[in-house]
Amino acid sequence: MSNVKHPKCAIRSMANEAKSRLAANNYLEKSTPKNITASQKEIYFKLQKMKKDGVELTSPVAQLGDARLISTLSHEEKQRYIIRLCEDYIKVKQILEQTS
Repeated sequence: MSNVKHPKCAIRSMANEAKSRLAANNYLEKSTPKNITASQKEIYFKLQKMKKDGVELTSPVAQLGDARLISTLSHEEKQRYIIRLCEDYIKVKQILEQTS
């Protein structure tokens, strides 16, 4: 059944993206490992992009964290954010090392 009323719906655009990835044979680029959280997926894609661009990761907190968000947080919230970011980075790094 076609979607005549809503040609720009989210599902249609996702299907078109998937078709274009398959046609260009780069569908593996957007795949993510199972059992990771949304924040870990974000870090995963950032690390993949950095690896593809040849950028070396020297400071994970500074390069992977959101500077705008960090500047608005209180001291305790910054500490929690950095700890979560480090945990997520370690998890994603382990996953990347296993797949390499």
